Amino acid sequence: MPTIALHQKYRPKTLAELVGQPYVQTALTNAINRMHIAPAYLFTGSRGTGKTSTARIFAKSLNCLSFDGPTDEPCGTCQSCRSIETSNSLDVSEIDAASNNGVDDARALIERSNFAPVIGRYRVFLLDESHMLTTQSQNALLKCIEEPPPHVVFILCTTEVHKVLPTIVSRCQVFHFRALSLQTIAQHLQEIADAEAIAVNADALMAIARFAEGGLRDALQLLGQVSLLGEAVTANHVIEMTGGVTATDLLTVLEAIATNDTFQLLKLARSLVDSGKTPKLILSSLLQTYRDLLILKAAPQAADLLTSPVNYSQLKAISTQWDFDVLNQSLAQLQKAESYLRNTTNAAVWLETCLLNLMPMLRSISFSSPDVKQAVGKNGHSRKTISETASTTTGHKPTDLAALWQKVVASAKPGTQKLLTQARLTKLQGTKAILEVAPASFAKFEANQQAIARMLQRVTHNPKPMTVLIRTLTASKNGRSV
Repeated sequence: MPTIALHQKYRPKTLAELVGQPYVQTALTNAINRMHIAPAYLFTGSRGTGKTSTARIFAKSLNCLSFDGPTDEPCGTCQSCRSIETSNSLDVSEIDAASNNGVDDARALIERSNFAPVIGRYRVFLLDESHMLTTQSQNALLKCIEEPPPHVVFILCTTEVHKVLPTIVSRCQVFHFRALSLQTIAQHLQEIADAEAIAVNADALMAIARFAEGGLRDALQLLGQVSLLGEAVTANHVIEMTGGVTATDLLTVLEAIATNDTFQLLKLARSLVDSGKTPKLILSSLLQTYRDLLILKAAPQAADLLTSPVNYSQLKAISTQWDFDVLNQSLAQLQKAESYLRNTTNAAVWLETCLLNLMPMLRSISFSSPDVKQAVGKNGHSRKTISETASTTTGHKPTDLAALWQKVVASAKPGTQKLLTQARLTKLQGTKAILEVAPASFAKFEANQQAIARMLQRVTHNPKPMTVLIRTLTASKNGRSV
């Protein structure tokens, strides 16, 4: 006995079984129950959202012989319903507009519309991929679509409604089939997996839903494909089946970046490329992961917004080890690398270069003066340490620095001025500045470090972004601050 594909086996039979299209379902059900049947309908939306299936259900609802009139619950067993399901109905014609798109085809269709139905109540013409009709053939159908015989209903299905003439669109009732949400797809897949005894975990279902991009048909096809592996399906199975970068690989890359392990990072990059992953795919997967880390850093409970293969618990653990500056700089670097990949002939080298630039020891900002040293922590954070013998002025006199800092204080909001008065500007060289603050205020100044840098940039009219380092006041032997 031949095997039936899942998307065909579980195709909806009635309007009530439609998944993820509540407005379409309600409107068409009420149209049938109230006998408000329009002469022409236009179903538009992305692939796999149920346009053709809905058109067939609507045709069965109009012509079901088990009831005295149209019904929103066709029986599926009468001669009319069975013939429509097998595409053998004399009253319902499914026409592929891609191969029947000429003027002569349009004229033949108009001629056929004049014939009365054979066994049903309506003659239904279902034009799939109707955007493939030529302009001339669409113009030829205009009059027939606007004023067809009372027993004729046209249903046009398209994924590219902008290619359909506005004069055609204005003569149809337009129904937009929206892309299904991840939760809707995953829930429907779980029901089918239970019915088919397919062992698959929740992360794998979400991975399938993300790959389907809102199309239920693609999701069902992928579920049937991974079910052939003969073992419990995991998210890594789905990602490998679709040619993506697995969560394990992404986590290993992130660990190598955070620990400045150059050899391991280059080895991983080469291994991923050799396994068939394109540099663009690798960078895109990393971009998704860094984007998710940034979201979790700002909103730790926003699990529904995550899109990368790495699961919520793993991302949340990583996000605690990275700060906003690191993530923002990494995202900018990945975005820049993607633009380079479009024009380069050596994508693998650009991939390695980008990954190396994500490492803290290469991305960190260092001062040119010898009294500032760069240190990199084990968790990937860069920090600056300043020697105690640093000179108090470089290029600016203390009086100039004090006057400049007073301008910064005056430009701040009233609530911030009180905090800024507790600091002293001790050094300004180009785009680099050092502030000395009391130990009790160190945490507050560190939290507002970026805002202070922007205020200083505005006051000095510096076209380049400023970098501000915060250090605590040190006490001399006589107890005074120096």
